[in-house]
Amino acid sequence: MSDMMNSDETDDRGKIPDLMRIGQIPTDLQMSFDTDVLDPVVITDDFCRFVIPNKGFLHSFSKITLGVTALGGKEQATFPLNVGVHSLIDRCALKIGTTTIAEVVDFGHYMAYKSLFIDNQINYDREMYLTGRGLSHDWIYNNVKLDATTVGTSDVNASFYAPKSRYNLEISSGNTGASGDINSDPVLMNENSPILSISVADLFEFLKFNQLPLYMIDQQISIELHFKSAASLGRLVPDKTEGSGGLFLIDQNRVKFVSDHIYYDGDIMENYRAQNNVLNWTYVDYQLNKRSFTNTSLASKQVFNVGGAGRLVNKVFTSLAESFATNDLRITNEYSSACVGLNNLNHGKLTTNLRYNDNYLFPIDPTNIAVHFHHLLDAEQNVPHVSREEYSFESGEGGLASQFLYQGYNAADGQEGLAGKFTWLGYRLNRNERVSSRGIELEIQYSTMNAGTYIHRAYIEVVKQASLRNGIFETDFA
Repeated sequence: MSDMMNSDETDDRGKIPDLMRIGQIPTDLQMSFDTDVLDPVVITDDFCRFVIPNKGFLHSFSKITLGVTALGGKEQATFPLNVGVHSLIDRCALKIGTTTIAEVVDFGHYMAYKSLFIDNQINYDREMYLTGRGLSHDWIYNNVKLDATTVGTSDVNASFYAPKSRYNLEISSGNTGASGDINSDPVLMNENSPILSISVADLFEFLKFNQLPLYMIDQQISIELHFKSAASLGRLVPDKTEGSGGLFLIDQNRVKFVSDHIYYDGDIMENYRAQNNVLNWTYVDYQLNKRSFTNTSLASKQVFNVGGAGRLVNKVFTSLAESFATNDLRITNEYSSACVGLNNLNHGKLTTNLRYNDNYLFPIDPTNIAVHFHHLLDAEQNVPHVSREEYSFESGEGGLASQFLYQGYNAADGQEGLAGKFTWLGYRLNRNERVSSRGIELEIQYSTMNAGTYIHRAYIEVVKQASLRNGIFETDFA
């Protein structure tokens, strides 16, 4: 009889679902939620730390709310169109005890890459009001004034496209076509003090697929945010008519952690703890390699190491951003990746390859910008939702409308606008091998670039392992 009871108990425990995994659960499993609005235990204009209570399961879409105040006016300032409120964060870290579980450096640039793969309609309908990301496009049809006396009649023929906005598309007369100003939604402008939020799943890839069992951890759990310096314009984008200057300070009263905790009814949580004395995770984290080049050095092949020695690396993605000065004014702020320039209306060559374990990733160095776009799609297994002109600086009929200004900026301009600002490169390591002690070598060459200094960023996606054993969390590289 005793053996039969033990067998039944084992069978019952075996029916307990994986409570940490995000996805479907049995329909008869009841759960409840508890929400805490937490203030940071430490906060300045440069840094804040939240301590999360050890109870229930942490919902992966818990939010951190952020806001700013401006010194020196700038009422029409908005967050960068492609990254939104993520521009406020320079570095983020998830820590359990003294162990750093996940960390992202230059977080705004990292999110500029991740945001490429969000559908424009999602940005327009949801992200614009949650995170401030509003990169979306709208066709400009020929049913607008073409000059002072003639009105177009076509609702079908769209000659141009422009950033999409719900508000204030003002058409004025002109000799060469329609012109006017497209403004951001007023609720996103600094004068209306918007409160936007960041999901912890966006901060840390680890939490995108797992809900932390906080009640099983006997250590302090904290999230640390290092904010972008207020001395630069990296935080917000002023309306062009307002010019540069002024400071945007973190509104410390609006920095909160809206922490959602999940509970399951009955003894299921304690049974889950008893059944899982040891929990193991495999997840990915990101390491950054950053260095600067001049336009003249980029004209010749550059070979450099981006790390990964002895690690399992899934992919590498890179950007080349123009060095950003405090008097620069751009729609994307500093969160962009420059394309190779034009030479007498001919597109220059962007040549690249990646070498690891004594083999090249590509047998022939890719130079075609369309091939680079394909490799980016392959690396992320998702389509970048940007136009040809925004990725490759190539355009023809139906390009970005230079007649329409977004917040005073010419979206078709290669300096202040969107053209050629999203040329991220992606490399998926395809041999399922551990990287040797030599690391990963990257080769790049941009035949034609505007004069100036450029900052190259290479993020490598490394595989890590974590374990929770008797309430103690540990992590290491796979």
